Amino acid sequence: MVNDSQLEGLKTKIATAKAEGARAVLEGEITGRVVPPHVFADVRPDMEIAREEIFGPLVGIIKANNEAHALELANATEFGLSSSVFSQDLDRGVQFGLGIKAGMTHINEMPVHDESHVPFGGEGNSGLGRFNGDWAIAEFTTDHTVGVRRL
Repeated sequence: MVNDSQLEGLKTKIATAKAEGARAVLEGEITGRVVPPHVFADVRPDMEIAREEIFGPLVGIIKANNEAHALELANATEFGLSSSVFSQDLDRGVQFGLGIKAGMTHINEMPVHDESHVPFGGEGNSGLGRFNGDWAIAEFTTDHTVGVRRL
């Protein structure tokens, strides 16, 4: 973690997940600001770990009843920065991904794919607009013409 405040926030999220009944299936000792991955099972949609946007190696697994329920769970959040879909049926995975309300959806790959020419940004409370390439120029600049004539 980049600072002590973020580290403490992540430690609180880990403790809260356990207190709310999530079962740790993978965890390790935190050393300094280095936090090993923490994976929780038996997570319910009402738990904080399912509702918060977490920037750290902490994830909760929620079991869906079927594909429609999985999409409902994926969209049952005020956040929407990035998402991933894993499927052996690529076309089905893409169709599912198109239904997710997020700024970025990755099929069979990690949920961060930040390249300078690819728009980066989220939906809902994960931010508005897009960064990188021409998207960043449009977001952060105002065209202004200045004419100069030497006398």
